[in-house]
Amino acid sequence: MYTFLRYWRSWLVEHGHQITDAMGDDYDLLFVNSFMVSPSDIRQVRRERPDVPIIQRVDGSAWDYGRFDNADELQARANLYADMTIFQSEYSRYSTMEKYRVISQNGPVIYNPVDPDIFTPHGNTVDLPGTIRVCNVSWSTNRRKGTWQIGMLAEARPDVDFILCGNYPELPDLANIHQLGHLEHDDLAAVLRSCHIYTHLAQNDPCPNVILEGLASGLPVLYIDSGGSPELVGSCGSPFTVETFSDALDAVMGRHAELSAAARQRVETHFTPTIVFPRYTQALQEARPRSAPTLPHVLALVLRGYPVAKENALLAKVRRAVHRLRSN
Repeated sequence: MYTFLRYWRSWLVEHGHQITDAMGDDYDLLFVNSFMVSPSDIRQVRRERPDVPIIQRVDGSAWDYGRFDNADELQARANLYADMTIFQSEYSRYSTMEKYRVISQNGPVIYNPVDPDIFTPHGNTVDLPGTIRVCNVSWSTNRRKGTWQIGMLAEARPDVDFILCGNYPELPDLANIHQLGHLEHDDLAAVLRSCHIYTHLAQNDPCPNVILEGLASGLPVLYIDSGGSPELVGSCGSPFTVETFSDALDAVMGRHAELSAAARQRVETHFTPTIVFPRYTQALQEARPRSAPTLPHVLALVLRGYPVAKENALLAKVRRAVHRLRSN
């Protein structure tokens, strides 16, 4: 979400819009992201400034991603006051409205953007080992990121060098695994364009920015068929499992030039800020303030399974334990 917000703020300023982080300031519209703004603060804005539309951007379900804190309760309650909900992918909408009952108000899907000037096939490169280089980027070591499987892929393909950027769980000490640590955007872009393939092993990832960065860099993507990854990649790569990785890699490398060009073209057609953010501004202009939710409306949602009512600590723990059991 922080990558999106950085791009969004920059685009707004560049196009003459004034923005503020202070909810007590004067503004025409309140934009909140998933669970990052307190529902009580949003409710106060609704009560004190009923003429201000409230837009909520939804990443996905925290439960779906293996988090069992109160994030989904917070974004469910925030959604009570939203005049428009924007989902970052079709999977984001599915995971929060059907797979889990988190978001009760439907809305448009608008994908995340990527900066095509930073992440591009053209520019400085990095001297990296190997003749076939597969890149992976991960910040979280959440098991659903799937990065714990990289050792198995590397053992199966000693002729392939795995270039890892970010944080990783403990991996085997293999000569073809290279961990570069955390990189700033310019350095990451140079590493990406120095590789041949981007691989994404995460499950239930709603709209992974790293896939967009790989595509923009001209990298075909090998991905686990889960979450929003298929929506982003389209025909510019291939799904795989640990068992089929080797065959999928060989097939993509056999069409590398074609798929590399298609990957870059896909970003230029669908995922640049100049394409994405006008859709956001159009949606925001169409938002109209609604009345605050009534008690019968909230109770109806509670009875349907939405976590929109404040719970005491014990009930919250029970709810999260139930979701954890269902996920396992």
